[in-house]
Amino acid sequence: MLAFIWAESKNGIIGNQNTIPWRIPDDTSYFKKITTGHTVIMGRKTFESFGAKPLPNRLNVILTRQKTLKETKNLKVSHSVSDLLKTYNSTTELVFVIGGKQIYQQFYPYVKRLYRTYIDQNFSGDTHMIPIDYSEWQLIKTVLGHGPKTNPIAHTFEVYERINTDSANE
Repeated sequence: MLAFIWAESKNGIIGNQNTIPWRIPDDTSYFKKITTGHTVIMGRKTFESFGAKPLPNRLNVILTRQKTLKETKNLKVSHSVSDLLKTYNSTTELVFVIGGKQIYQQFYPYVKRLYRTYIDQNFSGDTHMIPIDYSEWQLIKTVLGHGPKTNPIAHTFEVYERINTDSANE
């Protein structure tokens, strides 16, 4: 099952100059906990924002037009959304799409679950999350982030499921 995971500020920002414009250890821990042991799909720029190293304990799949990336044990390269959909769209295992914006746009019609960290503060940035029509989604879980001592920015973890998953292209 394809799922998105991302953090988004109050004003819809998800990035700035290929970095995340906030530091929230609680969100970093949440991302690691949720995605560890699963496949993560990302674009080349997102991969480069991690230092061009695969995230540990996950199969990292990079979607890119460039032919220079080399595959390793935990790193696979794809040049085709349709090939990735053939491989991952019908699986019952969670497969996380982790960005960037173009990758979210390409996979949105096929995603059945959303994991959003909502950050209750505005940030400056150059990348907004794609528009999501929340009338197509049911909020199934909300957890408040940990308090101000370790995470000075208020945030909430939200999980949504597509209301009619049969309508998500299969």
